[in-house]
Amino acid sequence: MDAIKQALAQLQARFAALTGREQKLVLALIPVFIAVVLFVLIFSFNNSANTIRKRTENKLQQLNAARELAGNFSQAEGKRRAAEQLLSQGNVRLISALEQKAQQNGLQIPSMTPRGETPLGDGRILETRVDLTLADVSVRQTVDFLSSVERGPGVVKVTYLRLEPRPAQENLTATVNVSAYRLGQQAQQ
Repeated sequence: MDAIKQALAQLQARFAALTGREQKLVLALIPVFIAVVLFVLIFSFNNSANTIRKRTENKLQQLNAARELAGNFSQAEGKRRAAEQLLSQGNVRLISALEQKAQQNGLQIPSMTPRGETPLGDGRILETRVDLTLADVSVRQTVDFLSSVERGPGVVKVTYLRLEPRPAQENLTATVNVSAYRLGQQAQQ
């Protein structure tokens, strides 16, 4: 405290030693000095506040992006579980199912060749394929048969279709590859 009193006393002594004109000039510069100091302080606080606002805004954007990704992940996970559920239900005996669907649609399948099971992708999904030929069938019968095949049970898809029209008889011969998909044993555990 004594050091402050001494510094003030020295400043007063120096101020008193100045001429009247110099004293007026010093008194005029004090508010300018205070204004400059205040300007510098306010400007630096404003810059700090703007930096904090920008960082906060950036963090909020990152948080919103993370929420959106979490929502998308939840949807994708739900779709994956539904697909796995559908695949786990389908241990379809493909040849029997095709014969049954053909019989329901009034068709005969003269040629059916099973191709066995093939693992897909990482081996979690197994594909069973059968190649078949439908001879001398109408377009309506073919469409009805193929749509009933794809309706189930399990995941069964027509993976290849080749049509050979027979214009004289208004029929066609269809070469079809049908695949059934199921979850492999290690994927179900």
